Amino acid sequence: MLRAIAILIVVLLVAHAPMLLNDGLFMDDWLVLKPRPDYFVDIDFLLNGAGHPIFFSYDTFANWTGAPVVVMVSLALAGIVFGAVCLMLTATRLDLLDRSEAVVFALFVWTYPGYQLWAGKANAVYVFSFGLLFVGAWLLTLAFSAQGWRRVLLRVACACLFVLSFALNSTVVLYACVMLGLFVATWRSGAVAHGFIRRAWLAAWRCALGYPELIALPLVYAGTLGIWFKRIGLYAQHYGAHLPTLGELANGWKAFFDAGYRDVVAHAIGAAIQVPASFILAAVLVGVALLLLRPGTEATARRATALPLILAVVLFLGLSSPYLIAGLRPSSQHFYESRHLLLFGVPAGLALLAFKRQAERWIGPTAAVAMLFGLGSILWIGMLWNDYVFMQARTLKQEALTRSLADRIQPAATVYALDDRFFDYRSRDVPFGLAEVTGMLRLAWGNQPFFGFALRAERPDILQEMEWKRAAPGTAFRHFDPSGPQATISLTAGSGAASDRALVRRYYACRLLARCDVAEFLAQLAQVKITVGPIAGILPLNGASEDVSPSR
Repeated sequence: MLRAIAILIVVLLVAHAPMLLNDGLFMDDWLVLKPRPDYFVDIDFLLNGAGHPIFFSYDTFANWTGAPVVVMVSLALAGIVFGAVCLMLTATRLDLLDRSEAVVFALFVWTYPGYQLWAGKANAVYVFSFGLLFVGAWLLTLAFSAQGWRRVLLRVACACLFVLSFALNSTVVLYACVMLGLFVATWRSGAVAHGFIRRAWLAAWRCALGYPELIALPLVYAGTLGIWFKRIGLYAQHYGAHLPTLGELANGWKAFFDAGYRDVVAHAIGAAIQVPASFILAAVLVGVALLLLRPGTEATARRATALPLILAVVLFLGLSSPYLIAGLRPSSQHFYESRHLLLFGVPAGLALLAFKRQAERWIGPTAAVAMLFGLGSILWIGMLWNDYVFMQARTLKQEALTRSLADRIQPAATVYALDDRFFDYRSRDVPFGLAEVTGMLRLAWGNQPFFGFALRAERPDILQEMEWKRAAPGTAFRHFDPSGPQATISLTAGSGAASDRALVRRYYACRLLARCDVAEFLAQLAQVKITVGPIAGILPLNGASEDVSPSR
């Protein structure tokens, strides 16, 4: 078992190694984390607007340390490693999976590339919460057969871990599955002579009386949020909670399937054809791991073949339902909109497990593991690295722009539109968000009431929209002022610019092999020009209509 755990940890650390080199902030990270000690953030909105007390605690601690990026990366890696190991241990202890199946299943869940925000800093809390759920499940399996004070301590630890895992609200669905597993374990320990119905009723009663803290936990947590940490203002309006119609559910489930699986596989195949290097390295990594694992040679019972597929379908529908009720849907086109997909590696892993168990009847267990689990893991890890490359290139572009701004005197303006022409290169591109542009301005020129946005990402009435948002109750944008003098920042590729992959490769060579100076490398990436004056194509804050031609 120790050998299997070591293999799992090594493969996960290699797969997520690019996270260690990415110290950039993304999207809403700029609103809650301090890239340097004198950078101002006001995260009270997490308590008094967004209703995220656990999130607030993590962010407060991270900022207090003075190294929030290090803290958040550490949380993410801890969640990945401990979550995967405890998932594996729980599955093997309950005799649900054999050792090789448990290792590859955990690897599949924790390298899921449909969630593109693995390198996100504030969202590391989500990754850590996901991991804590599996740690809690492992401790619960230990508590089930423990006695005395050991049992009490394990159950207290379980309750604490499960509460912290609720920082990611959708883990409640997986928590319900854990409680269902507890019920099944209690049911199996009952006397067969009682009959099925009486035995089930007694098992439910024993769970309710024997584990009242776990039964009441989600209700107490929801009640606490509803009484002391209500969502107000922008955040209350963000969630359009309603009972969806059958048509809405069908369309929503299709959106989750497309973004979570179809697009991931299609993009992975396209990336493997265009740039096969990452997938070749992934094949070597997975191949070595499978050789060391030595998969079993016994075929699985037919009943155990269908069950994972049924669970995959049920979990997919269950995990997506809370988002559909809240009116939220994912997107594979914008990395930040993939944040709803973190848990969807679990249904994918269960489905692959079912296909593997069916295939082993035709080609044998060893070949089935190699063909299905092996190929699936190669596709997953190769695409994961592809996303890490994109996120690292995005960080480099931010750093190049920030350094260029910091090296010049601030113009007489506080409202800036970013005319981003860097994207003309043949690379994946997502426009900078307004939190990112504003954050870069404040990082370069100090804590002033800046407001920045990307021209091609916002509507002409962005100033009016921000003026309304900054005055809304519980807002995160109170320090954004869209009423000041205006200027336009033109960002174009410099002499050192290249495609994402080439750019990141050169950056790694600079940082790890000292083949160049990182500051000099960043200085060559972008050319920046600032033009002071009204922003073309943007309506003035007073709402007056002006005939202006876009600058793009």
